[in-house]
Amino acid sequence: MKLTISVLLLAALAAAQLTGKPQSPGKRAPRLGFVQSKDATPIMDTDMFDQQKYVEASESDTSTMKARRASHEAALTREFMGGFNQAKECDGIVFLGHGDQEPDFALQIMVDSHDTPGQRPVWVSVLRDMSKDNLMSLGDEDSAKQAARSICLAVWKVAAPDHLKN
Repeated sequence: MKLTISVLLLAALAAAQLTGKPQSPGKRAPRLGFVQSKDATPIMDTDMFDQQKYVEASESDTSTMKARRASHEAALTREFMGGFNQAKECDGIVFLGHGDQEPDFALQIMVDSHDTPGQRPVWVSVLRDMSKDNLMSLGDEDSAKQAARSICLAVWKVAAPDHLKN
């Protein structure tokens, strides 16, 4: 009797595992990462960039402006990563950090008017499919979460179009 119950329990467990979504062998999650370049920041605050260029043109000390810009861009990066972590469309996409493996998709974001009173913020994303060396401009969004959502949808559309049907 115990043997029969054990066999039935194992059969039920095996059946439960088989009813899940089948995993195709060798298929890995798409990898997304920020563009890594000495000439470009992953997320650029265009307001601060413009102010920094103005200060440089006037031949004034730019160290304070560079520090403010870095602080703003770090805050925008945290905001974007929060949106990425909250967006259900980003589930299953691996976001690589600096120095990790090469991503399947490289990302750069420009943010305009996020701290300008009376104007709507604009998050403009450019995504690069590294395997095809193809650039995709994704338009503009009003928030970090909306930008993350549209970026993830674009990644899935290229990497695994069937994923969007589920």
